[in-house]
Amino acid sequence: MKRKMIEINQDSITLDRGYDEFIFYCRARNYRPATIQFYDNLMRTVYKFIDPKESIRNLTQNTVDNFIISCKNELNIKDITMNTYLRGFKTILYYFMKLGYMEKFHIALVKYDKPLIETYTEEEVKILLKRPNKKDCSFVEFRNWVICNTLYATGMRCSNIQNIKIGDVDLYNNLLNLTTTKNRRPLVLPITKSLQTILKEYLNIREGSEEDYLFCTAYGEFIKRDSIDSSMRRYNHSRGVKKTGIHRWRHTFAKQWILNHGDIIKLQKILNHSNLDMVRNYVNMFTKDLQKDFEEFNPLEFINKKSIKIKK
Repeated sequence: MKRKMIEINQDSITLDRGYDEFIFYCRARNYRPATIQFYDNLMRTVYKFIDPKESIRNLTQNTVDNFIISCKNELNIKDITMNTYLRGFKTILYYFMKLGYMEKFHIALVKYDKPLIETYTEEEVKILLKRPNKKDCSFVEFRNWVICNTLYATGMRCSNIQNIKIGDVDLYNNLLNLTTTKNRRPLVLPITKSLQTILKEYLNIREGSEEDYLFCTAYGEFIKRDSIDSSMRRYNHSRGVKKTGIHRWRHTFAKQWILNHGDIIKLQKILNHSNLDMVRNYVNMFTKDLQKDFEEFNPLEFINKKSIKIKK
């Protein structure tokens, strides 16, 4: 007698139910809270244009295309941000495809012209790194000054600034031990002489135990991303610098490293990129700046100058 297999009616699986299943999958694999939050924020946008009770089986390439157009037309979302949304959305949809909840199809990112990354100018850097008067400034202002110096000396991410603890600062060996990184790979960065002096002074003011966060609120607590962004924005504006953005320091670090003819393999390691693609982007974006001393270091020009000196 032929047995009948029990089947699940996959047409009944709605988008919101499937998303709950996807998040359960992410939590089981120990995805970072920030990653989970990103997906939650993304789906709030998705639900503006796709009914959460829509059957996953009905999602097609046309659904994704309509989502893209709606985001651009109704929310005025830029191409770079759109691709960030798409990377997250296609991860969720590919998960559904893998489980057989929907038909498989390729989801491509939107094409766009890569914008030039605007970094801090040398004059702006000098203004932001100008030492505040400890007699007149608050702890928060002094902390922000130390953060600026740390960012410019290391090129680290905002998440590193948030999560680094006092015990991660090894002033005996002049090393910063970053245990919380984007790709989960621990990173050890050298502490330069200038930064060593600044961190020593800051730690004397900050105090606290090894498990306390290095850069904290005025009450010694963990700084949330929104709080540190707004605090650094006020810091910049108070000094007359209109540009803001913690990540801008990372781009500025990379730019100066390249202009100072630093090794790009070392830059990749310092920035903790998994490959050289982003470093190559930096090199391409800062081409005009590299041209300034192109002739001075050009091999042909160098050897011709040397020949002229010998003839004389």
